[in-house]
Amino acid sequence: MDACFLESPLGPQGKKSPAPRIVGGLVPHAGYIYSGPCAAHLYACLEPSIRCVILLGVNHGSRGAPAALSPWQCWHTPLGDIPIDQELNSLLRERVSFLTQDERPHIREHSIEVQLPFLQRFLTEFTLLPISFSHLSVDECHDLGEILAELCAPPERRTLILASSDLNHYLSPAETEVLDRLALERVLALDPEGLLDTVEKQNISMCGVMPATVLLFAINALGVKRARLLKHYHSGQVTHMSEVVGYASVCFEK
Repeated sequence: MDACFLESPLGPQGKKSPAPRIVGGLVPHAGYIYSGPCAAHLYACLEPSIRCVILLGVNHGSRGAPAALSPWQCWHTPLGDIPIDQELNSLLRERVSFLTQDERPHIREHSIEVQLPFLQRFLTEFTLLPISFSHLSVDECHDLGEILAELCAPPERRTLILASSDLNHYLSPAETEVLDRLALERVLALDPEGLLDTVEKQNISMCGVMPATVLLFAINALGVKRARLLKHYHSGQVTHMSEVVGYASVCFEK
């Protein structure tokens, strides 16, 4: 996991610099055999002391509300129950008019749930705020990102914002590499508008572009200056298929 190492532990006058704090991340959400090792690069870098995870997922089937909070008190996995952060859930419902509680976008969707065992394995105790998206305007992405940043800015909250997204789908490895890199360039540049524009103009089938865009607006509002690509590969490197899906893990540090 050498991607998690800092370039130098020493600052000016040879004094030890504080380690950057990961406040956000982009992780893939395919089956564990495909994208699990890629996602693990991010999760292995997290501080176990994180107390709340805002997890932005994809509504692949476009069921129900276009931007949906979880209606349940907790989410269950074989590793146990994860409580929903009811305080943040209520605050978001009050402040964001286009957010609603709706089970339909969540109940048959995998993009959020596949992240949960990783979080349960690497964090000690945390609450969850899952939000599922099918489509938002750029203005809605901006407004939601700004509000998320405001709510999780206090350091005592110890909050992490994650966007769940795979990259390009079902082209050759060579084509996938080109299109993935175009999208990742905008992600690493912390450029939400550029990401949306690139995905649209280049016809990149990045399923989680909405969660990623909201995340980028949020981390910009939080003052993040550094993004790191931890891992990037495609499904053909696992299955040797001719049409592949791209996966990447990116962390955002403050």
